[in-house]
Amino acid sequence: MRARLTAEQQTALANATDYNTWRTHAVDLDAQAGMDVWKSDPHSPFYQHRLIQQRLINLRNWRKAGDWAQVIFSLREGLHRNLGNLANPELYKYTRVGTKFLIDEYITEVTSLLDYLCDHEIPDLPYTEKLMFFRHTGQSFGRSALMLSGGANMGMFHIGVIKALHQHKLLPRVISGSSAGSVVAAFVGTRKDSELDALFKGDGMDFQSWQRLGLREMLKQKSIMNIDALERFLRKNLGEYTFEEAFKKTKRIINITVSPVAKHQHARLLNYLTTPHLLVWSAVLASCSVPGLFPPVKLITKDRLGHEKPYMASIRWVDGAIQSDLPAKRLGELYNVNHHIVSQTNPHVLPFIADQTRKEGWQSFLMDLVKSEVKFRSKQIMQFASYGFETGIIKNLLEGAVAIVDQQYYGDVTIHPPMRFKDYRRILSNLTQEDFQEWVLAGERATWPKIAMIRDQTTIGQTLEDCIIRLKRKRQRRNVEKLA
Repeated sequence: MRARLTAEQQTALANATDYNTWRTHAVDLDAQAGMDVWKSDPHSPFYQHRLIQQRLINLRNWRKAGDWAQVIFSLREGLHRNLGNLANPELYKYTRVGTKFLIDEYITEVTSLLDYLCDHEIPDLPYTEKLMFFRHTGQSFGRSALMLSGGANMGMFHIGVIKALHQHKLLPRVISGSSAGSVVAAFVGTRKDSELDALFKGDGMDFQSWQRLGLREMLKQKSIMNIDALERFLRKNLGEYTFEEAFKKTKRIINITVSPVAKHQHARLLNYLTTPHLLVWSAVLASCSVPGLFPPVKLITKDRLGHEKPYMASIRWVDGAIQSDLPAKRLGELYNVNHHIVSQTNPHVLPFIADQTRKEGWQSFLMDLVKSEVKFRSKQIMQFASYGFETGIIKNLLEGAVAIVDQQYYGDVTIHPPMRFKDYRRILSNLTQEDFQEWVLAGERATWPKIAMIRDQTTIGQTLEDCIIRLKRKRQRRNVEKLA
């Protein structure tokens, strides 16, 4: 286990304002604790080190012998997302930076071989077969997605998470968002890489999204906040892109969850595949329409001539987090996603969130037991209460509450802010530039300790995706040359 920190060491880590500073302190602490010895020893009960060790030896020997046919055969047959339990978070709880050297060496060797196969002419591996190899291997391996939860103003924490991932070239192309998370997903999904630095700084951002209604309007609209103010905020900061237009601009695949008001409809995942002509700001507006705070809204799409019109005009939509805060199943169906990085800021989830590694000691065991019991009993009470109402707003609210409690709020990697009561007090107030920067830095700081684990879990999949893109570009260049 990690050695305990002194107050001075804790302050140095907690106050780091950039990754390099944080990493320098973390590496020094690992060295002082003698963790290089632990890293050097491949043995661990948490993964199959002998399997990984033998595969590494074989791949190196085949590369040295130039036996590319055997390399290709072995990679095609043996590349799996969690081979030998490599993705076990237990392997990352002992050190602050990195894990076993064997794991690093294996991942480096695999990605190096994939890049070589992609970029070099290989005997008996013509272009068509090479592209098929990468497509089939990538389909088998799967891909990663970043899922951004709801959380009102706390959702600005997601921008810091994205900033840290982007700076380390670890930001997945597939990003989902619900409620506040949909705002951030749309921010990123409508901006090119060259425009992201301005987003991370908050340059030109209009933070005036919350506007309370007067009492008469509250009673009339049955909501507290002005939906028109939120719409103005979204249109100003997102533009008038459809999902298809946003995808063509950024090549990022943004997905926004919305929930229907009608009973005989299901939660929807909106994206360039399911609703290509839907306006992104409209999807975000619906995903942010928390019942009681904002009224239900219609979705807006563009028709064949580019004119705005309602999408499914008879149906109104509300907050996506109610039924599908983290749409893991649907992302798997649409994009072959089998690895999920979650940025979790839901206020009702943070008090119960826990680390993914094993807990040691009775105190930790009892805390987890209490959290599980509270969740189970809350769901049970609300289900029983809903049986007393056949229809009406109370039954709908209770059923919605059950759906919220019953969801899975974790991923393979879960990043979340510390729970601070002062954040709950200002959750529905307009942010200042200082508030925004505080949330961004909090997101970065929470992500830095996870960088090594995310890199190890995503690098092979990202390499496979990049190789397919490079091969397609190579084919395009050849076609252009032929025409010339």
